[in-house]
Amino acid sequence: MEKPIRNTQKLSNANQPAGEGRYRGPLSDPRDAACGFEILDNFERFTQANDIYSRGRWDDRVRSDKVFKWFRSMFMAGVNARAREGYTSKDFALKVGAWVGSNLAVERGIGKGRGDGYQDDIQVFLPPADTKIEIGSPERMAADIKRACKFYGADLVGITSTDLRWHYSHRYDAKRGVEKPNDIPDELVNTIVIGTVMRHDIIRTYPSATASAAVGLGYSIDANILQSIATFIHAMGYRAVASMNDTAQRIPYAIQAGLGEYARSTLLISKDYGPRLRIGQIFTDMPLAHDKPIRFGVREFCEVCRRCADACPPRAIPFGEPQTVPINQSNFVGIRKWTVDAEKCFKFWTNQGTECGICIRVCPYNKDTSTWSHRLYYRTWRKLAASKLRRFALWLDIKLGFGKRKEPGWWWRGGD
Repeated sequence: MEKPIRNTQKLSNANQPAGEGRYRGPLSDPRDAACGFEILDNFERFTQANDIYSRGRWDDRVRSDKVFKWFRSMFMAGVNARAREGYTSKDFALKVGAWVGSNLAVERGIGKGRGDGYQDDIQVFLPPADTKIEIGSPERMAADIKRACKFYGADLVGITSTDLRWHYSHRYDAKRGVEKPNDIPDELVNTIVIGTVMRHDIIRTYPSATASAAVGLGYSIDANILQSIATFIHAMGYRAVASMNDTAQRIPYAIQAGLGEYARSTLLISKDYGPRLRIGQIFTDMPLAHDKPIRFGVREFCEVCRRCADACPPRAIPFGEPQTVPINQSNFVGIRKWTVDAEKCFKFWTNQGTECGICIRVCPYNKDTSTWSHRLYYRTWRKLAASKLRRFALWLDIKLGFGKRKEPGWWWRGGD
């Protein structure tokens, strides 16, 4: 099998050939300081072939029978099931059912050599209309887009400009095991970022196949929402490319669009929902006003909090300060940030047969916001976490027992 290789071409202001990681901008961006991005001179765009899921298909250092069973567990009944609470056939059946919407999006493109949402953008139901509908102003249209996104099911919506630094230099062709071009039309200058929330109650049972169903459902919901938004835009005469795990990195875009901040766990922390957010994006030429990045103290809190690192079974989450040196080829080059050892993380996932998610469960920003009293407590706690009393906020979170695991049977009984 032809193995993908790491892209080592540095970015510059020069145009690059199509399919070779085109880039037409400087390494820095005026939003970087507000986003907390520290981009170095040796920055490289990332090739999708080197993400840990792609490496699980071609890299002998990562792939194994357990990895292939892990992939199959998302669409085949009984794979990895065993006589253990949270990992029974019923729990994996819940997971398979949750992935249906996402799997349907993938399977419709398989005959065409596509993997919609994972190696390729999601095919849109309608082509763009011949006539563009008058939108008034970018500010008015941005408000209308957000209302439409919320109607389709998004919990959070932000809009920013397209930033090619976060686009894969190449996509990965999982069927042939090689890289392929990542061509997005230059005219798609705006990016809509959506967030959908995973339920707090089932997340409390991580790690388990039960809790993993929340991930599958999140992807299925996202696939439907993204197709709906892109179709809405096409029906108005503008172009849209709907994207999940394909095309570009989601977290940097979400930060630029004001959906949250970057955390030690390398997850996005949203202000209202913490780390329980699934992220999708739509690239479009529709004129839209942009949102600004937000800061509410996550970086400062993470500097004193190490709950995710302490709780991580394979010790994949860093304890120290943000670093510039990649751990392995599944990491970005040329950014100072907290970086997870994806090889250790993914190996733990596949050894247990499903996702882990402990870092989400134990994060102090992971709070139940389903009732007014829970929301009031979380807002009060969040103010403490953003102040000089952040160590007290951390102590309080631990003292009150937040983040402790619930047995999956608790969730099946209704969470009583």
